[in-house]
This record gives sequence, C-alpha cells and structure tokens, in this order.
Amino acid sequence: MESFTLPAGEEYKTLDTVKNLYEQLILSRFDRGDILIALGGGVVGDLVGYTAATYLRGIQFIQMPTSLLSMVD
Repeated sequence: MESFTLPAGEEYKTLDTVKNLYEQLILSRFDRGDILIALGGGVVGDLVGYTAATYLRGIQFIQMPTSLLSMVD
C-alpha cells in the first residue's frame, strides 16, 4: 500500500500537484488493477478523482470525504 499526502488548501489544486501524483503512481507501478482512494476534503477528492480519470485512461477510484462540504458536493 502506497500513500501520498497533499497539502491543505485550494492553492494546491494545480496541474503540478497532479503531475506529482502521476510520478508517484508511475514509481509505484500502479496499473489498471489498482485502486486510488481519496481520504480527505474537496481538494483531495477533486485532485485524486481527476488523476484517477486520466491516469492510464482511467483507474478505479474510491472517495472517502472527511468534511461535510465534500460529502454533499
């Protein structure tokens, strides 16, 4: 199991952060049989969801929101 920690805040919702996630996935040899799990608020869900949808043309993704706003979003 691999983990990647994202800094908090909207200012980190950037393509540079997505690039860092891609690099982590590549180094960890993620493939279509693996699953990304986003544990966090809206920024985490948005970034990990986008990354899952675009990495290898889509891999499985589970979102586990931790804030009320991200739960209803």
